[in-house]
Amino acid sequence: MATITGNRISLSPREMPSRWYNVEADLPFKVPPMMSPSGYPVTRRDLEPLFPRQVIEHELNSESRTFNIPKEVRQAYLHWRPTPMFRAHALEKELGTPAKLFYKVEGGSPSGSYESNTAIPQAFYTKKVGAKGIVSGGAGGVWISAMGHAASLFGLTSRIYSVRKVNSEDAWGDAYGRVWGVDVQPSPSENTRFGKLEFKKKGSDSGSIATALAEAYEEATLNPDVKFAIPTLMGSTLIHQTVVGLEAQRQLAAIDKTPDYVIGSIGAGSHFGGLIAPFVPTRLQGRDTRFVAVEEVSTPSLTRGVYAEESADAAGLMPQVPMYTLGREYSPPGVLAGAMRYHGVAPIVSALYKEQHINAVAHGQIESYSAGLMFTRSEGIVLSPHAMYTVKEVIEQALRSKLSGREETILFTVTPSVTSESTPYDLLLDGVLNDERPEEASLKKSLARFIGRN
Repeated sequence: MATITGNRISLSPREMPSRWYNVEADLPFKVPPMMSPSGYPVTRRDLEPLFPRQVIEHELNSESRTFNIPKEVRQAYLHWRPTPMFRAHALEKELGTPAKLFYKVEGGSPSGSYESNTAIPQAFYTKKVGAKGIVSGGAGGVWISAMGHAASLFGLTSRIYSVRKVNSEDAWGDAYGRVWGVDVQPSPSENTRFGKLEFKKKGSDSGSIATALAEAYEEATLNPDVKFAIPTLMGSTLIHQTVVGLEAQRQLAAIDKTPDYVIGSIGAGSHFGGLIAPFVPTRLQGRDTRFVAVEEVSTPSLTRGVYAEESADAAGLMPQVPMYTLGREYSPPGVLAGAMRYHGVAPIVSALYKEQHINAVAHGQIESYSAGLMFTRSEGIVLSPHAMYTVKEVIEQALRSKLSGREETILFTVTPSVTSESTPYDLLLDGVLNDERPEEASLKKSLARFIGRN
């Protein structure tokens, strides 16, 4: 049974989900498949050199509603899961809203974030197929910590290509790489053919998550001893993240609540997808639950992108993914929420948006950080950058509820800041935080590739 103490709703370890949920099996429409360079749907044979067999099963199986969470993965999850849910009484009072705000804190994992939810099964399945290591791409310490911890659990080596810091030889998150024994390579790097080309063509500060993924993918295609891991975008990563939504569903049920709104920030969208997935069936059955995806205004993949087949990486090496995208050539400005600087959105989330089951909004840095500061001072949690965008939209919806007088239930997740020498709010409090706009020239050029294809 869930335990309710003050504003906290807790689940016992026995109540942690034992199976992940595959929302695609319950959708009344088909999510288009990934396409190979030859123009045919991707097959298991296409993916086997790069991914463990079980990850491929999660990716390509659209019929099974659930997948078993292996015992070894559950044991690792139990170090921080189930995560607590809180009622934001202090924030509600400050806003003067009748809305009921419930948030899960996804910050207790070794990485300090939800990314461990998919890193651990990917590492476990990699070990199970006999590979020696994992290679991946990312943009900071959270994914490096998640992957490094997961690799250490199962005796794997790990290398991550991470976006370079501006005007630096170092990569974002390299300090966390040292903690976990991860070989962190600043991207673009000299290790790969694509990295060398990007470095020569655009310079050391041209890195992006898409470029880092391209380098990792290239290495994985050439090294049979490693498997490729990806932090987000793919259907398999979204399935792993449903552990969050399933727990939230049980916690709200314990107080006889169902959400009117589920709100979350998105980069590629797997965590948001995992949060909303268990609530999608009731919406399909007629309940007006609204899912709101929050983008960074400088990288508006849903609100300004096109629905097309596009590669997940900057080099176009990976399969073509059906998604809302700004195009893999888009170079977004360097906003602090690095995980939100990705050119596309997960296929399942994109399909739900296309079928009008998801709404999308875009917010800028200054307004989001200001909202985050209000949340911190009310609820006592210093937020990670991307969580501030979630909170910005939560506050906006709570104020709309105040105007309408409706007692709406709003569900969201937050992750705490993982830095210790500074705070995410320093630039805001110093009055020097900028609101970055889309790089219009880059956006226009990138989207031009899709003209006439939609």
